Amino acid sequence: MPVTVIVEPDPGGHRFQAVANVAAVAGETTDVVLLTSPGAASSEAFDVYLSETTFLAVEECFDQIYPTTEEIAGAIAAKAHELDVETAVLMDADQALKRWWLVARRQFRGLARKPRIVLMLTRYPARVLWTDKRVLQLRVSKGLLSMLVRANGTAQHIAGFAGRDDMSRGWVVRRARDPEICSAHSRDRARLREELGLPADRTLVGIFGMMGPDKNPDMVFEALKVAGIDADLVLAGVLKPEVQAWVDGLDEADRARVIVRPGFLSNDVLDKHVAAVDAVPIAQFHGGPSGIMGKAMAAGVPVVSAGSQVRAREMVATDSGENAELNAASIGAAITRVLARDWTAPRRNTVPRASADEFSRNLLGVDGEGRFVGMSRR
Repeated sequence: MPVTVIVEPDPGGHRFQAVANVAAVAGETTDVVLLTSPGAASSEAFDVYLSETTFLAVEECFDQIYPTTEEIAGAIAAKAHELDVETAVLMDADQALKRWWLVARRQFRGLARKPRIVLMLTRYPARVLWTDKRVLQLRVSKGLLSMLVRANGTAQHIAGFAGRDDMSRGWVVRRARDPEICSAHSRDRARLREELGLPADRTLVGIFGMMGPDKNPDMVFEALKVAGIDADLVLAGVLKPEVQAWVDGLDEADRARVIVRPGFLSNDVLDKHVAAVDAVPIAQFHGGPSGIMGKAMAAGVPVVSAGSQVRAREMVATDSGENAELNAASIGAAITRVLARDWTAPRRNTVPRASADEFSRNLLGVDGEGRFVGMSRR
């Protein structure tokens, strides 16, 4: 039977959830092999997301979570010598793209059957403002490299995260709308708060997932104070040292308003926390969509977004909350507006919900029957 090889060395965050979605589609027509790093198969993330996924093999063949392009291409080539590898998928190919055109050609030389290569770009700005020179430069450079690997035959399909409002197909880089999936809903907020031990009578705003300074929890907390919002800030997820230091440095009064649930959260527990809060501020200078925003949208929890044109367009198309500038005053004002709005009323959503199946098929470049589509054919 043909084989699909999925390369994801990093089990951190919720990356293995995307692996599970892709493996479910690939597994309809092929066996699936996962290439990852030491300890990944015994990690909490693997147990949560992949314990029920049937793999032909899970091989911890990389020494670290950021292997070199040579190591990735070499591992795929080794599998192709051993098995009938039809497709190989790099789940985070942004770094590999820089040298893939050269390295893959060298590593795949001599293979009786070269695998169809799928590169997933997690930081590709699908739509940019021509005035944003930094983002425009990033798109142009990745677009040119994508055309190069297509032209020299070292990759057959390239996909990139797109906002949930982006219904275009994409030319060089296929659009893969980030799924909006949440197993809990805000209609059950009272029960969820009781289950999670969260205060029933407080307004809660939450920041979730891998918590680094880029998520600006200090700015969000300042926004609550500047706007005079009597609310607590919930931080649920892995806190990086800089964020932990900020929490530890709060005075007694401020610390009493910050609820911390540190550590890796299973998808089920994470979803419950998202659905239990009153608003989810995403104050992050990041060009792409947000998985946490997708969870909040699916849970019926309003979002306040700052720092991303992709999320800003998404917000307008899905009517999921408010946009703000990346400063405390603007974020505080936007949180005030979403807390005052009746979110049980119908929303002006103009796009269909982005599903895990749609995301995975666009990433893999296959149709509903598992056949390669368009320019993604080998």
